Amino acid sequence: MPTASPALLGATRGLLWLFLGLVTVATLIVVAIGGSLAFAWPDVLTHFKDSGVFLDVTTARAPLCFMMLLFLAILVATAYMLRQLQALVASAANGDPFAPASAHRLRRVGWALVVTQAAALPIHWISSRIVATGSDLGSAGGLSLGGVLAILLAFVLAAVFEQGSAMRDELEGTV
Repeated sequence: MPTASPALLGATRGLLWLFLGLVTVATLIVVAIGGSLAFAWPDVLTHFKDSGVFLDVTTARAPLCFMMLLFLAILVATAYMLRQLQALVASAANGDPFAPASAHRLRRVGWALVVTQAAALPIHWISSRIVATGSDLGSAGGLSLGGVLAILLAFVLAAVFEQGSAMRDELEGTV
C-alpha cells in the first residue's frame, strides 16, 4: 500500500493551521465591525454620510448588521470545515484514510460548503441594494461556480470513501 508523502502532509497541516488562524482574525474583525454597527452607529453614520458608498446611510444599519451575521456564519462554517480537513489529514497520516469516519468528515465538509454558499446569496442581494453603483461592496457574495463544484466534489468523495471503507471491510472479512 502506498504511503502518503510526509512533506506534503506536513505542508497541508501547516496551511490548514494558517487558514484557521486567518479565519480567526477575520472573525474578530467581523465581530468588531458588527459591534461598531450595533453600538456606535451615530459615529459610523457620520463617517459614511459623505463617503458615497451607501445609497441611503440612514437605512443601511439593519442590512449591514444582518450581513455581518451572515459573514459570521460563513466564518464559523469555514472554521468547522478546516477542522474536519485537519482530521482527514491526520487520518491520512496515520495510514487509514478509508475509514467510515473519513466519509462522515467529507460529508460534513460538503454541508459546511453548502452553508457558505447559502449565506453568500443574501449577502449579494443585500449589498447590491444598499450600496451606490460602482462600489466594491456591491459585488460581495453571490453564488460561486467553484463553490458549487467544491460541494459536489466533497459529497462525491464522501461516497467514494464510504465505498472504499466498505470494500476494505469486506476484503478483511474474507481473508
